[in-house]
Amino acid sequence: MEAPSFADLGKNARDVFKTGYHQGKGLFKFNVKTKSTKRFQMTSDATLNFEASKLNGLMETKYKANAGALLLKWTTEGALFLGYEFNGLLMKGVDLLSECSYNPETAAKGVKVGSKFANERINASCEISNDPDSGTSLLGSVVLKCRDLLLGYQGGYDATSNRVTKNDVGVVYGCADIDLHLRCTCIPYVYGLSVLYKARPDLDIAANGIYGKRGDVQKWTVGAAAKCKIDERSTLRFKFNTDLQLATSFLQKISDGVTLILSFNIDCANVTRGGHRVGLALNIEA
Repeated sequence: MEAPSFADLGKNARDVFKTGYHQGKGLFKFNVKTKSTKRFQMTSDATLNFEASKLNGLMETKYKANAGALLLKWTTEGALFLGYEFNGLLMKGVDLLSECSYNPETAAKGVKVGSKFANERINASCEISNDPDSGTSLLGSVVLKCRDLLLGYQGGYDATSNRVTKNDVGVVYGCADIDLHLRCTCIPYVYGLSVLYKARPDLDIAANGIYGKRGDVQKWTVGAAAKCKIDERSTLRFKFNTDLQLATSFLQKISDGVTLILSFNIDCANVTRGGHRVGLALNIEA
């Protein structure tokens, strides 16, 4: 099993907090994923926000070839993306990515190239992009695995403004039932610690704490979440934080490949005033 990327550090605990929640003041999410053959895959993701009367979405197709995969994506903003992934072309474990984007409405163009190397001990990636909004930027990360310990670093640089955009460190320790993820983002301003405890095969409990300081301003947030698998078709989730936000989510598998998710978020500090959020999501995979 290869080492995870920097973005995947602490993913198990993060999924307990984020997966299955689609709240808004009237939010509907529709996701369709199809695989007609082993080589071709199409994904469509649309989100309708009734409060803002706005529809956001994308459609993505992926065709796998012998040496990689061809990617084509279109968004409701009018942007087109065309890319190609080269898997193991130079050597085993090395992937290359090239992607270009174009918006016919604004004539905005962008390009991105990157590489990734991963094996059981290390996961390293580097990416250079030229975006019409943010200009030229560089992003790189590396994760080292030593038995049950993962050490990661991520750095980003904006050539247009000549400043560092990312300066993050992550440490993960995992054992049989507990995962610990300690991180520092925007060093030395934001610190975080998440803990995942697998109480039973059908019950995951997670805690997450964030502390940030910028000048004389300090802010901290602590939250707890749980994921309970009721049966093979139903999953119930809860989470609560020190901002007095209580959220719940219920996932029901209607049939093979069809899943319905209903989620709520209650502002416990202002129960009678309203402002609570609800979301509905339908996922179809065939």
